[in-house]
Amino acid sequence: MGPKKKAKAPKKTKEELEEERRLQEEQEARLRAEEEKRIEEARLKREAEAARRREENAKNRAAELAHLALEHEEAKHDLEAKAVRLAELLRAQKEAKDWDNYLACQPRPDAQVEGDMNSFLNSWQLDTATLELELPAVTAACESATEVMEDLTFVAANACATNNDPLRAQCARFISRLQELVIKKVDLTTAHILQYADEYADLSPTTSNSTNSSRGEVKLASASPNTGWVQLGLWVNLLAKGSSRNKRVEFSELGVNVDLPKAVITQSLALRVTRWPFDAFSSLSERGSDVALGGVFTLELLAVPSPPKRARGWIMREVPDAREQLKRLHYPLDGMVISAAVPIKVSITLPKDVLYAPTSFIRAGSAELPRIGWWDVTRLRWEEEGVTDVLFQEETNSFEITPQGARLVEPALPQLKALREEAKPPGELLTRLARAGIDLCPPLEMKYEVDEEKQTTRSDFVPKLKILEDRVIDEIASVVAGFEITDGNGNAHINGTAATRWPGAVGNSKQIVFSVKEMSWPYMTDDNEGNQQQAGEDEVINIATSAASVLVLAEVDEEASGGCVKFRLDRKGDSDTETTMKPREGDTEAVDGEEEDIYDTHVHLRRALDEISSPDARDRMDNSHVLFELTLQKMLRLLRLLSYSQPSALHEEEAATSAAELTTEPDIKAKEPHDVVSDHATQEGGEASAVSIESS
Repeated sequence: MGPKKKAKAPKKTKEELEEERRLQEEQEARLRAEEEKRIEEARLKREAEAARRREENAKNRAAELAHLALEHEEAKHDLEAKAVRLAELLRAQKEAKDWDNYLACQPRPDAQVEGDMNSFLNSWQLDTATLELELPAVTAACESATEVMEDLTFVAANACATNNDPLRAQCARFISRLQELVIKKVDLTTAHILQYADEYADLSPTTSNSTNSSRGEVKLASASPNTGWVQLGLWVNLLAKGSSRNKRVEFSELGVNVDLPKAVITQSLALRVTRWPFDAFSSLSERGSDVALGGVFTLELLAVPSPPKRARGWIMREVPDAREQLKRLHYPLDGMVISAAVPIKVSITLPKDVLYAPTSFIRAGSAELPRIGWWDVTRLRWEEEGVTDVLFQEETNSFEITPQGARLVEPALPQLKALREEAKPPGELLTRLARAGIDLCPPLEMKYEVDEEKQTTRSDFVPKLKILEDRVIDEIASVVAGFEITDGNGNAHINGTAATRWPGAVGNSKQIVFSVKEMSWPYMTDDNEGNQQQAGEDEVINIATSAASVLVLAEVDEEASGGCVKFRLDRKGDSDTETTMKPREGDTEAVDGEEEDIYDTHVHLRRALDEISSPDARDRMDNSHVLFELTLQKMLRLLRLLSYSQPSALHEEEAATSAAELTTEPDIKAKEPHDVVSDHATQEGGEASAVSIESS
């Protein structure tokens, strides 16, 4: 028999089902109430914790502002004393320089004195009115004016380094005016020679620079006597004559040769070549980033006035309108087919005191060449179209900061010999270096932009606020006698890089991160023992032999005393060398379970470093030479290393980047070109020159 079937459970009654549903609903309601109570308690706890944190932060913030104000008041006396000491030294320096100029009977005006410059300009205008027409006298006068322009350029650079904007604007105004006057003087001289070209052609070869009256040609050339900076050459073809070949015009005094097509020499016209040591054109360009190196070379074709008429002992000359005294011609000339026009070939010797880095790539396997451009007067920019067949023949060819100024140490090139012989003001040194082809300063539009929203980014760099950068430079100068300063990216395996420790600071114009490392005694190597000097005489910066690097964050705090800038050390940098290679998202992220104290800040970097400074380092900083600090401040303000030495966005494997030390000389290698030969289709107002590519 099979198993017995189980008896079915009795069916629940309606009342039982209702009771079960009621019990279940009560349980669910109880659970919901408990959950709501738990959520409410958690919310109240969070709010209480947030209120406690706000209250604690407010107290910490108040304490921070109070101790910043106290620190500012405590340091005010020392800063005022240092300012007085610096003013006395600067006054003594100026008196000594003025006395030396007086003993040397220096004829040039003082570029810093507006009255002297106005008198010089007035005398130049009078000289232009009573024009000396001999080319050597004109080039000599223009040379004296360019020397004054150079003085003004140096003064403007120093004014930029000291944030003296009115003086800088004054120098720029005088430079522009002098450039106009020297160009006007040369134009008037050229117009006079063209007007009386027949008389120059009548001169014998012994009295003229170079004349061949039998062929109806006049050739004059002159270079300024002392420096050779100003050059002027003029060739006049008085008689239009047929020719079956091209004409080479050689200005041996200037190192310039010009090959003119036969279509040009069949007409009566003039050729003028000039060379100026200044670039008066690049500043006119609104969006162009090119500047001329080595000055500007100008090649122009000019119209010759109608020849004079002679009758019964009288000579009648046509007097041109004042606005048309010098008429420039377009090339190709009128009547010529543009496509069939033969280019004008020019060979020039480049200045030997300028370095021309290769800036254009022709093809694979070929050498890079400098760029040759001409100034387009209509578009107001440098153009390269029309310059072909460039042949470049070249020959093979660090700063020391002291209280007396800055001196170039490397590269030890013959072109830069004058910059290595003696210390010069930072503005003068960097200006001369830029003129020689080593431009280390950022563009002017980046240098003077103060508004954060108007600052121009360049190669993904965000310039720091001027108030922040100037303040950090001042503080760095006050501690550099005892600490080595780097950009904080050379110690990635020890402290972490600036980009990983405070990643937001790289693109933040209100924050600057750098690294400090005490130069422990002995902080000079044995090789330099013979060059050591007593503290307070010359500050010598060398690589530290020990001590650890510490990152410093400088940031703008509009409520802080003493200049709205505060400094904070990376307190957690040494606690965990393993975790520092990993980016930390915020300032308050914990290391080893601890939270960083963001209120441990200081008004002055020196005060922030006191607790990690040795007595020897503090003594060196106390005895630091104020003139040395001033020279360093000027150099850093002109170079703007704090804005343009920022690291790019780092990947984890790229975190260990090399340090860019303030004391390291740039490794610059270049070859000096001497001759450039190019075929140039000349256009009206076209100035040919070597043009540099914008560097990052």
